[in-house]
Amino acid sequence: MGNKMNEEEIRKERIRSLLTPDVLVCKDCREKYKELTSCSVCGKNMLDPTYKGMVYECPVCGKLYCETCWNKLEGAKEAKGLFH
Repeated sequence: MGNKMNEEEIRKERIRSLLTPDVLVCKDCREKYKELTSCSVCGKNMLDPTYKGMVYECPVCGKLYCETCWNKLEGAKEAKGLFH
């Protein structure tokens, strides 16, 4: 059972490693892995070739954010005086 969990984590990391503007992924894979590669705020699929921004991942919870939403979140935290 532990091995299956490890395989799932490896697959998840492999898919996330593709979140770079240099890598193009077919439409079927973009749809199949949409849940793993979409912004947790706006839902934008960052594997989509039209997405050109940075991808941010929270080091604690592992949620992914597009560049626009990350900047909004960071701006909100600074305005409230909250820091990592």
